[in-house]
Formats: sequence, C-alpha cells, structure tokens
Amino acid sequence: MYRASSSKDGFLVQDALTTLVSGTLRGHTVLLVTDDHSQSLLNVGQVVSAAETFHTPVILASQHSILHTTHPAHHTQGSLLTAILLFHQDPTAFLLLLADNKHWNPSYLVLFCLDPHLSTTTFLSHPVIQRSRFFLLFQVAVHASHTRLLIYTSRPVHRDKLGWSVTKTPMGVWSPDKFLSRLALFPPRFYDFGGQVLKVPVLCYDEPFLYLDKKGSCTGANSEVAHIIAKKLNFGMVYIEMEEVVWGAKKNGTWDGMFGELMYKGKDLVINAQDISADAISDFDWTYPYWETSFGIILEVPQPLPQWRNILYPFSPLTWGLVFVTTVVISSALAFLVHRLHHVSDPIGIALQVAAVLLGQAMNDRKLRMWWARVWLMSWWMVVEILAVVYTGNLMAVLTIPAYPSRIQTVDELAKSHYIPSMLDYGSFVPEALKSSNNPILSTLGKNMFLDLHMDVTDPYRLLLKKVHGGTHALIVSYDYLIFTQHQKKITRSTYIMDDQLYKGYLSWFIRRNTPYTTILSDHLTRLVETGIMAKIFDTHKGSLIGQESQVHGNGVLNLGQLQGAFIMLVLGLVAASVTLMLERLV
Repeated sequence: MYRASSSKDGFLVQDALTTLVSGTLRGHTVLLVTDDHSQSLLNVGQVVSAAETFHTPVILASQHSILHTTHPAHHTQGSLLTAILLFHQDPTAFLLLLADNKHWNPSYLVLFCLDPHLSTTTFLSHPVIQRSRFFLLFQVAVHASHTRLLIYTSRPVHRDKLGWSVTKTPMGVWSPDKFLSRLALFPPRFYDFGGQVLKVPVLCYDEPFLYLDKKGSCTGANSEVAHIIAKKLNFGMVYIEMEEVVWGAKKNGTWDGMFGELMYKGKDLVINAQDISADAISDFDWTYPYWETSFGIILEVPQPLPQWRNILYPFSPLTWGLVFVTTVVISSALAFLVHRLHHVSDPIGIALQVAAVLLGQAMNDRKLRMWWARVWLMSWWMVVEILAVVYTGNLMAVLTIPAYPSRIQTVDELAKSHYIPSMLDYGSFVPEALKSSNNPILSTLGKNMFLDLHMDVTDPYRLLLKKVHGGTHALIVSYDYLIFTQHQKKITRSTYIMDDQLYKGYLSWFIRRNTPYTTILSDHLTRLVETGIMAKIFDTHKGSLIGQESQVHGNGVLNLGQLQGAFIMLVLGLVAASVTLMLERLV
C-alpha cells in the first residue's frame, strides 16, 4: 500500500539530497531545479547551505526560470554539471517545454520524485530525460509502514526476459554507504546497446571511406570500423542509400543531404567522410575527429619543353652565365699576364686553348712553364672536370626524363593563372566559403569557380577531369579521394596535385543532437585511431582500390626525340672545333 507524501517522506528525500551534495557530488557543480510543491515540502535553503560548507557550487532555479531565462552553457550541459530536478507533480508538461532547449544536456541527471503515487515510468522515456548519459531516479516508497527511498536508472535500449524495454531499471534502496563515489552512483546506461539497430544514411561514392564492392554492397574503411564498434557495443546497422548525391549543407536555415536525414527523418548516425564545420557542430553531436583532411587541387602536367633544349637544361641560365663569364675571365687574364710578364707571343691562341679545355680539347702547355701559370691551369682544369661531370650527369637525367616548365604549386599562383577552379556540386561548403572569404586570393578562386551540377554516379568526375586534361581547369576534391581518383583513372603521370591545400581540417562521425551515447561511440572510435587500427584499415582499403595494375610506369626506353639534344651538342662541338682549328691556322 502506498500513501500520500508526508513530512517524514520529505525528511528522507532532504537527507539523501544533503548527503549527495555534501558527499558524493562534493566539488562538482550542481543545478538544483524545483517545482512549486517540492519547495514547500523541502528546506532547499538548508541543502544549499550544506553544499556550500563542503565547497559544492549550487545553482538554484525553478522550472519557470529554466524555461524563460537564458543560462550560460555550463549551467545546462556538460560533464562537469549534475542537474537535479525536484518535483511533486507530474513533470511531463515541463519536459515538453524543455525539449525546445537544445542546449539542455547535462551529462549527469538526477530526478527526485516526492510523490509515491506518481507513475514515473510514463515520462522516463521522454527524449529530454534520455539526453543525459547518466541518469538516476529517486522515489519515495512506503510498504508495510516502512518508508524507503528507492533508486532507479534507465536502460531503454535493453530488454527484459519478456522483451519489454527496461526504461525503469531498479538499483535498490538508497544507502549512503553503497554510493561513496560518483562512479558507483551513476552506472553506465550504454555499456552495450542491447541489439538496437541504428539507421545510417550513406553515399557509397566516398572512396576509400565508403564504396561499393564487386558484389554491390557498401563497404569501406569507415564501414569496417563501424562494424567493429557495433560488435563491441552490441548494436546493428542498416545502411539507407541516399536518393540524391548530396553530402549535406545548411541552406536558409534548413539542412539537406545526410544531415537532413539526421535532423528531420529519424536517422541515427552519419559515417561518411564529413568535415567538422561550425554549422554542423552547432546542430549535431559529433565524435572526436578520426582523420585529418583537406581539399587538394589537381592540374594537368604542363607539356614538356622542346626536347632540343635538353642540351641547355642541365644548368640554369644563371649557371650558364657564370660558366661563360668565368671562362672568359680565366682564359683572358692568364693570357694577358703571361704576355705582359713573360712576353709570351700569341696571347689570343693561349686564351683560346685555355677556354677550349671546357669543350674537352687538349692544350699545348709548352709555352706556360712558369710555376704560377701551371698552378693557375691546374686549378682551372679541376673546375672544368667538376663542371663536365655535373653537366654529363644532369644531361643523362634529362635525356631520360623530359624537362618541364615550372608548375603551379600555390593558391596565389593558381588565382593569377588562366586555370578555372572547379568542383562537383555535391553540397560542399568550399564554394561558398571561398566566395565569401576576406582573403582576396581565396575570394578570387570562389568568384571564378565552375560547379558541375550534373553528377553521373557511375563516373562523377568524368567531365571535370576532361576539362583538367584540356589544360583549362583545376579540380578541387578532398585530398584522400583525389589520390584515389588519380590512381583509379591512371593519370598519375599526366596530372599532379598542388603543394598548397585548401581548408585543412578533420573528419568526424555525426549523431543527432543530444544523443546520450555519443561519448561512448566517440571513445571507441578514438581508441581505434590511437592504436593505429584505423590507419591500417584505411591503408588496406586504399591499396585494394588502387591495386598494382593501376600504377603507371615508364618503359625505360629512349626514343629519337629524347636524343635531339645529344645530336645538337655533337654538331655544336664539331662546329666549335672547326672554328678553333681555323683560328689556330690563321693566327
């Protein structure tokens, strides 16, 4: 038999509440929310005084002030706050109004029901109650003239032997000796998910995170990781393929794509590669980042320089200029000195012979028997030997590998070039972010952006890659997907990825706002990241997609075109030798 509340019941609740704030919850911020009737049954001021004695900050509020007064975020959410709701009347109406406050999400929530007749099971399943990761219900019960304070938690994802949801789970009779720590007082509600099935909207065109295997099933690195966590936490997943290829963005206050499915259509989890953005973290729960990402820019490799220029390419213009000037100065100075100091005839012939050493010509040094001239010549010959070895080595390299003009590698160079930045219109934030950027370089890219509005799911980047190969466009894609596309299309030699990248950030999984098991999912995902398992799985799927057959290798054979420079050099050498011979004969 149950009876109405009495002063004895109120004393029992007040004693338990005082014990909590001065003992188990000591040092943690407590938000104490009361309704009108609970204030008349309890001496709330005495509870607050006891808490202050033990340095427990208490924020006292009524249901009305919680609903109609703006509170700082740390007063209504977070793991450092314990919210305690005291009520004597059914709080359903209050909970319905509180549901509109998306910032109400204390990690620790305690309900004190002062009416033993009140059926609490009906409102324990309310979403506002279930937002909190940890939850307790204290309720007075009287049986056979004995008054006790019973404790319950809630595990709605679990089922009893009859298959009913365990929304109200008994924990026994309150006793301060049994709950000496916060860990003992708040048992985990989601140590496993009791076989619950999560609905996951997916786009399986997100290699290597998600993609279709040969059997047409959605797989990938993120899918494999999600299944590892699902097995550990005992939940299932059903993939729901999106009808439109839209990742999700907030437009005019409304979400579309996968985020729209999460916000409006009851989906539970997004595991596609989604960037952490200000809008997303404001409206959804998100896991700790699991992958660093950025947007890469791919361009067509410039056409190689004319192959006849191979003869000049081993040295830069500055180096060629220094070699020419040094040769003229060394040969002319030596010829002038030996002529003036030792009256050696034919200084022009000496100068030509010294310079001809650079072309591999032998030198008659019988006229230069002075010791200082010999040292001069020996030093010059050593310089010539070094230049010859370096030139020959570099010449062999450029004969094998064509020489190319300098590539665009920075965003600044791209903005000033004729290339048109382009993207696929799949709902990315990048086009709008570039256009509205305060950086004039990024703003220029945004204004010149070309968006492909017609996406072919079988080959999404066909049109844009065609424009890239045409030398008119630069394609912007998430960096990991860009590398995959390069290898899949076998264009690793005909295209290159710029050194500069855009909007470096992090990827995360997203869950509906105020989901109580967000932290549990995040903890398990982070553990896989920290142990290196996530990276290993990613590399495995990336290698499987790229495959050995997609690598492009040269055949290592020199063609006639690549030998143009060598033949030109031979002809020039013969001409130079002929001119030198004629000058020697004339002089």
